[in-house]
Amino acid sequence: MKKAVKTFFALAAISLALCSCSDSGSSGSDGDSGTENRVLDLRIQNGGVARWIENSASGTYEAHTELVSVTAESDGMHFTIKNPATLAGSDEKYKEGCNWIGVYRLETIGGEEFQTTLATLDKSPFEPGYFDENGQWQSKTPDDSISFVYPLCEAGEQYKFKVQIEPQRGVDENGVENPVDREHGYFHYLTLTAKGGIGDINYSNLKNSEWAFAYYSDNKATVWIENVIPPQDSVVKNVGTHINIFYGDKDWDTAGKTDWYCNYESSNEVKKNVSIELERWDGKPISELSNTFFAQVSAVLTECSYLACPTDFFTYFLIFSVTSSIFSIIFAYHTDY
Repeated sequence: MKKAVKTFFALAAISLALCSCSDSGSSGSDGDSGTENRVLDLRIQNGGVARWIENSASGTYEAHTELVSVTAESDGMHFTIKNPATLAGSDEKYKEGCNWIGVYRLETIGGEEFQTTLATLDKSPFEPGYFDENGQWQSKTPDDSISFVYPLCEAGEQYKFKVQIEPQRGVDENGVENPVDREHGYFHYLTLTAKGGIGDINYSNLKNSEWAFAYYSDNKATVWIENVIPPQDSVVKNVGTHINIFYGDKDWDTAGKTDWYCNYESSNEVKKNVSIELERWDGKPISELSNTFFAQVSAVLTECSYLACPTDFFTYFLIFSVTSSIFSIIFAYHTDY
């Protein structure tokens, strides 16, 4: 039986340019210096109505790797991702599950390739057990694969995706979580043409302005956004706010240099200015871990009126990431998580 997969969708306005290949997606050109280019509109375009096309001159409606299969259908892209633990030669840590499963859309804007939409998948189907309501560990057999529908598409548009998977981190002899392991991660790239979906986002003026800001004072992070229209229209409802705070400078390869610290959530309101008391489970101040932090601001979607987003999906749209110094007010954009 195919299980519903809890999925998070994120729209990354500040992202990492990794590759040089082009994309014919709907972001278009950079535009001019008009007023509309000083506002970032994250509303889903195409009215939330799926469109179907029988044929396309450039139509390649499916793509596959040893780990991922994706097929274009009228309601969006249908993904199936295999459990990495089932692949020959995969790292042993995958037997304990995954630390991260993310599906990024890649778009070329102004000659640079950006990660825009991000779908973050629920990792629990690949785990060997779970804690019940009494805190007792219950063993189970991990699933061989997980499937989900990526609905943010328009018929006839070409979409390029990066699927990134990392093994479970585990803990050391002191019970402290191990660093993120990207050395044994999987990075798979797939390109295909959409047959339909609920529409997507126009990022053409992504580079035309600064959208997010942050500063640190008295163990508090203040994070705010400006000139942004959140993704709330006939397609999505009940939009909230989610902010993740990370310490470090994006160096994920050096143990202890960068990691998640704490978060903030508001379930039903887009907050454009938030002050967050910085504290985590072990009580260690963030200032003891790094002299910089970065925040990822998300508009959280708890309900989608289109069939491609069933009620057991959680969706959120990552708006931007911004980096700030803990010891002085210095702003600089963060590029990628």
